[in-house]
Amino acid sequence: MARIIIQREDGCLGGGGCLGVIALAGWITAVVRDAFMVKWLWLIFDILLPPLGAIRGILMWFGLA
Repeated sequence: MARIIIQREDGCLGGGGCLGVIALAGWITAVVRDAFMVKWLWLIFDILLPPLGAIRGILMWFGLA
């Protein structure tokens, strides 16, 4: 009898995927920077629209936002 063995490779943080970790880090970057610089409108924007806040945070890493 033949067996099929399926091995799943876990990504970052137990299978969550490295892309999710990068997005979360970008979002946290945007939120923390806006809170420290007292940019309340941007902070509300980042909290209400997390995917766009994550993109904005990643752009901050490269000095584009």
